[in-house]
Amino acid sequence: MICPYCKESILDGAIKCKHCGSMVNLDPANPINVDNITTEEIRVFAGPNSYYYIQNFSKFTITGRETFCATWNWSCFAFTFFWFLYRKMYVLAVIAFIVFCLPGINIILHIGAGIIGNYLYYRHVKARILEIRATQTSQNYIPVLQEVGGVNKWVITLGIVISVFIALLIAIFFSTIIASVGHFVEITI
Repeated sequence: MICPYCKESILDGAIKCKHCGSMVNLDPANPINVDNITTEEIRVFAGPNSYYYIQNFSKFTITGRETFCATWNWSCFAFTFFWFLYRKMYVLAVIAFIVFCLPGINIILHIGAGIIGNYLYYRHVKARILEIRATQTSQNYIPVLQEVGGVNKWVITLGIVISVFIALLIAIFFSTIIASVGHFVEITI
């Protein structure tokens, strides 16, 4: 058997490709939800880690209609604001950024986002695919799905730059505190 995604040879009847990690037992021609969005459309739109999202999205439509089901997304939990930007969900990124500014809400947001992140992304993917399907010709369809979907790779660089900047600010802050305490101890002795 050949993996339909990476074209490597795998065992017959395999559920998951050992080379690329894609789920190979899913039939791309079968719809994943009531709107007839196929796994192939989701794979093209989601880009990296599409097999993970296809598995989680199928949990939301297992009954034949869309229903929320709690799932866990570690990336969304740990890097909520950046994950929304990375997955091109800009409105949710702005909301997450604003909520981060409220004291005491931060950890609640992270836990909540970890639980509902996959569902929010499912709703985003579904809406965008239906919108693209309604406005594009069949010749432009796949390239537009890839362009509108996928990920913003620049977000990784932005996250690293911001993390280094914050680490430097923290280091400067604590070094000045330590210097001040040291100076205060010399004066009192």
